[in-house]
Amino acid sequence: MTGRQVARGVAGAAALIAVLTVLSRLGGFGRTLVFTNTVGPGSTGDTYLAANNVPNIVFEVVAGGALASLVVPMLAGGIAAGDREQVRRTASALLGWTLLLLVPLAVLVALLAEPIARLLLGAEDPEQVELAARFLLVFAPQVVLYGIGIVLTGVLQAHRRFAGPALAPLLSSVVVAAAYLAFAAMGGGQEVAGLSTPAELVLGVGTTLGVVALSLSLLVPLRGLRLGLRPALRFPVGAAPRVRRLALAGVLTLAGQQLVAAVAIRLANSGAPEGTQVVYVAGLTVFLLPWAALAVPLATSAYPGLAERAEVGDETGYRRALAPVVLLTVAASAVATAALVAAAGPVARVFFAGGTDREVAALRDTVVAFAPGLLGYALVAVLTRALYARGLWKAPTVCVLGGWLLAVAADVVLAAALPSADRAAALALGHTLGVTVAGAGLVVVVLRVAGRPALHGLSRGGPAAVGAAVLAGGAGLWLARVLGADPVPDGVLAALGAGVVVGGAVLVVALAVMMGTARAQLVGALRELRSTGEQEVRSG
Repeated sequence: MTGRQVARGVAGAAALIAVLTVLSRLGGFGRTLVFTNTVGPGSTGDTYLAANNVPNIVFEVVAGGALASLVVPMLAGGIAAGDREQVRRTASALLGWTLLLLVPLAVLVALLAEPIARLLLGAEDPEQVELAARFLLVFAPQVVLYGIGIVLTGVLQAHRRFAGPALAPLLSSVVVAAAYLAFAAMGGGQEVAGLSTPAELVLGVGTTLGVVALSLSLLVPLRGLRLGLRPALRFPVGAAPRVRRLALAGVLTLAGQQLVAAVAIRLANSGAPEGTQVVYVAGLTVFLLPWAALAVPLATSAYPGLAERAEVGDETGYRRALAPVVLLTVAASAVATAALVAAAGPVARVFFAGGTDREVAALRDTVVAFAPGLLGYALVAVLTRALYARGLWKAPTVCVLGGWLLAVAADVVLAAALPSADRAAALALGHTLGVTVAGAGLVVVVLRVAGRPALHGLSRGGPAAVGAAVLAGGAGLWLARVLGADPVPDGVLAALGAGVVVGGAVLVVALAVMMGTARAQLVGALRELRSTGEQEVRSG
């Protein structure tokens, strides 16, 4: 078995995706770090972020969820059967319908730029509204680019070509970070009143070029598949009903997620201190780093195999493939949660190197509020894919959409109940409540439809991982305070050093506790994951 063959298995693919995703997320982390220290937490930054969220929200509500949920399962049958023509026709139809839906929407975003800006920012500052409207004109093409990118990503992942989709965000982050640095070099103002037209154009055009890099760079690895994709509108016979079901599920769940994003934008810009949205986005970026580095690689690498097993009715193989992924996702996410809580102060100081203690403390509290949701959100990443692979859509939709609606309600209540200075942390806590409920609901659904073997080892390994995380997080917080790194450390270098020490201590304590309480389950999951990957190699 060659190294390339092993990489095609679940374990090898997960490791490959994890490494590349960490690089990409570190790039995103760096991009946000550059943003907070160039554009900054002023009125320009708040306006830019509000406008830049619109194309993503529009795309996700209309097509993002649908495409993310259906590309891999729709292609799995043809790939398993070796029917390249069916794969080509299905992928071409997905691309054609994506363009048909999203091009008019991009035009609509541009035409309605000013009303959208007013809706997001209110009418308190006309200069901010006008700037947001101009940004939206430049950002509107992103709607179409996101659509192309997610179709190409699904096609590549269905063929187990994971490197290109994992690296594309890194390329995008480099382009956007360069735009931020150019903005700062031009003396771009952190306040709208001092923003020049050239600096505004660099910021807006550079951001859209980042999305161009994100999506169109995938054409390079796609050429290796030699599918000859051409946009079309007709699916293979019998495929359309399944497309409609999975598309509806994706649209509803992502609509809920984007509703959370829209509500967060409005609440962060209404009655909250200036820079609240920047703090919230920075906290979300920190939260998504371990999620993308740990949960997403496992979920992404397992998805094609789960879909193929479900397609051919291999129930035993499906359960054996899913169980170790779920247990390892829970264990890794629990440890990451503890590390986020313990190292939140140092991370906040690194992000706001030149910021005030108030801004650093606000980001620290926001990261702490986001952190407990990591476990639930990781389960959402894995279990929605597992259920979509079986062709199920109603139950996962109810769970995830219900979680997002709970997050919206919690955001509104917490924003009103807590002081305005804590607005970003309040929004993060609402997010945590929503994703935790969604993840728990999905566990119940999987138990009902696939049985206990699909979650083998979780009843013992899950509580052990959570208990280890609690102990490790407590030890990490104690160490951070001993080092003077919590709640607000002084100096970036000191914060970096403290963050590394605290994170390492959390990892050591958590692993020691887990190996003492659930060694058999965790080692068994690792072996099963490797075994599943080797079976895929032999069958592929």
